Amino acid sequence: MNKITGRVADRHRDFCAQTADRLVRKYALVVLEDLRIKNMSASASGSLAEPGRQVRQKAGLNRAILDKGWHRLELALTSAARYTGTSVVKVNPAYTSQRCSACGFVTEGNRESQAVFVCKAPDCGHREHADVNAGKNIKAAGLAVSACGDLGAGRSVKQEPVGRVTGRTPHQGIPALQGGEDVKGTVIPWPPPRP
Repeated sequence: MNKITGRVADRHRDFCAQTADRLVRKYALVVLEDLRIKNMSASASGSLAEPGRQVRQKAGLNRAILDKGWHRLELALTSAARYTGTSVVKVNPAYTSQRCSACGFVTEGNRESQAVFVCKAPDCGHREHADVNAGKNIKAAGLAVSACGDLGAGRSVKQEPVGRVTGRTPHQGIPALQGGEDVKGTVIPWPPPRP
């Protein structure tokens, strides 16, 4: 039994590493919900004075949450992102599944079922798969965080500094390629020779 569970753990680890590698190579920004997995998987057993309710169902949910390995994937993403320069941003998960990605209207009634999202705003009526809609909201929140820094609490380290004399942003950074250069800076003949 230990051999089988060890093999399952190895496959989970391998899946997370490969998925993280594929994501950070393909995208410059990866956005995750800032889920409190420890709180989500807390026991519902209660105490002797106040016993918990639906303990078996909660135990099954806890097992499913922990079996998915969300934290392991998050660690793999942050580790792999160090080598590619990809930004991994965690956003607040509040209302991401109830907000309309088209108009921004938020209500519990927007989510008709686990899979169906229909906006209840009078002039919208946007209809989409609920997970796709939530993904768009998470992406929009991640883009806002990455553009403004850490939740807008101060100046982003990615923005260029303002010049002292003119008050304008200097045009520095990555130099533009000149004719006859490739990305590594070696000179190649321009125009290329004809065969």
